[in-house]
Amino acid sequence: MLNSVKKFISDNNLNNKTILLGLSGGIDSSVLFEILSEIKDINLIVIHLNHNWRGLESKKDEEFAYNLAKSKNIPFYSEMLDENVKKTETTARELRYEFFERCREKFNADAVFLAHNKNDNVETLIYRLIKGSGPKGLKSISKVRDFYFRPLIDFERDEIINYAKENNVKYIIDSSNSNTKYKRNLIRNEIIPLMREINPEVINSISSFIKLNVMHQDIIEKVLDDTKKEIFDGDKILRDKFLSLDKEIKYEIINSLMQGVLKNRDYKNIEKIVNFIEENNSKKISLNNELFLKVYDNKIYFVTKKDEKTKDELILKEGKNKFLNYEFIIEKTILPSVFPNSKDNLQYLNLDFKNKYKIRTKKTGDKIQPFGSAGLQKLKTYFIKKKIPFELRDKIPLICLNDEVLFIPNVTVSEKLRVDKNQKNCYSLKIIKE
Repeated sequence: MLNSVKKFISDNNLNNKTILLGLSGGIDSSVLFEILSEIKDINLIVIHLNHNWRGLESKKDEEFAYNLAKSKNIPFYSEMLDENVKKTETTARELRYEFFERCREKFNADAVFLAHNKNDNVETLIYRLIKGSGPKGLKSISKVRDFYFRPLIDFERDEIINYAKENNVKYIIDSSNSNTKYKRNLIRNEIIPLMREINPEVINSISSFIKLNVMHQDIIEKVLDDTKKEIFDGDKILRDKFLSLDKEIKYEIINSLMQGVLKNRDYKNIEKIVNFIEENNSKKISLNNELFLKVYDNKIYFVTKKDEKTKDELILKEGKNKFLNYEFIIEKTILPSVFPNSKDNLQYLNLDFKNKYKIRTKKTGDKIQPFGSAGLQKLKTYFIKKKIPFELRDKIPLICLNDEVLFIPNVTVSEKLRVDKNQKNCYSLKIIKE
C-alpha cells in the first residue's frame, strides 16, 4: 500500500509539492496519514473539519487528529462548523468541500488528498443508482478530480483494516457510523451485506462495473464533443440540427447541458426537456429559480430570469430601441402630404411620451383596437382573424401601453395611434430586423 501511494504521487507529478490531507481520525484517513508521513519528498499539512454534530465526541475527534499530526511533527489546521448548521449528509458534504477549498487557498496547496476507498466508491454508486442517477453519475467517485486526489480508491476496506492492524495504526471509531438514519450507513451496514449473500465478491464486481462505465462514458464524451461542434453556434444550440440527431444523442446532449443546472438529472427530467424542445419552436421552460431554457429563432439557449425579464419588455424612447433581434428607430417628424413607398418600411404614429409605451411580446389578456375598428378585441382573436401562424405569435415585437397593443409590425396600428396633419405628436417609426 505504501508503494502504491508513492507511485500514485509520482504518476501525478506531486513529488515535492504541498499536499493537504483531510484527516477525520477514522481508520481510512488515519492509515493514509501513516503512509504519507513516511514519504519524505512531499510537504504534508493535515486539515480537519469539526462538524460539531456530536458535541464532546466531535471535540475529541479533533484533538485526536491534532495529536496524530503532532506525533509526526506535521502542521495541523482545523475549523469548527456552527452548531446551528443543518445536520444532513448533503449539507455536511457541501461545507466539507468549501473547507477544503479555503484550506487550499490558505496554504497555496497543490493537492487535497482524501481517503476514500473501493467500498466508498461502491456505496456511492449504489446510493446514486437508488436516487435515479444516469450513467454519467454512475462513474461514482473519481480517483483524480481537479485538485482532489484519492490514492486509496482501489483498495478495499478490509485491506485498509489489515494494514492498520499490521502497522499498529491508531484511529477512532465514529459512533454515528452505526446510525442507519444516514443513508450511506444503511447501504454499508445493511444493503451490501445482503448483496454479499448473492455474490461474496460484490465489491470487486461493482468496482469492475464502475471502471467499465468510466471507459464507456469517456467514449460517449468524445462523441458528444464532436456532435457539439456540429450543432452549437457559439453558446447556442441550432434547433434544426438538434432535431436531426438520434434520440440517444439528444438525451446525452441535454444531460451534459444540464450538469450543475438541474438538481435531479434523471431520465424523466431529461425526457421532459427533450420533448419540450421537439414540441416548441418559440417558448421557454423554467429549469430552476434563476434559469430558463429558451427555444427561439431556431436557437436553444440558457437565459437568466433577470435577463429574460429585461428582454421581455423595453420602455420605448425616441431614437434607437433594440429589442430581441429588432431595432425600432423613432424620430419626431411631420406627417408628409404623400406617404412614402411601402418598401421604405416607414410607419407614422401619434405618440405622447408622457405615456410609458413598451416594446414586448404578447401576454395573456392583451387587447387591441385595430385601425378602422370601433372597439377593443382580444389580441388572440385578432391573430386568428389575420391568420398569423401560431408559431410566430410569440416572436412578434409589439408596441403596448399596459395590456393594450397599439402596434403590430406589418399588420396594423391601433386607432389610438392614428395620426393626422393637425397633430403635433407625429413620429416616424422604422423597424430593422438584424
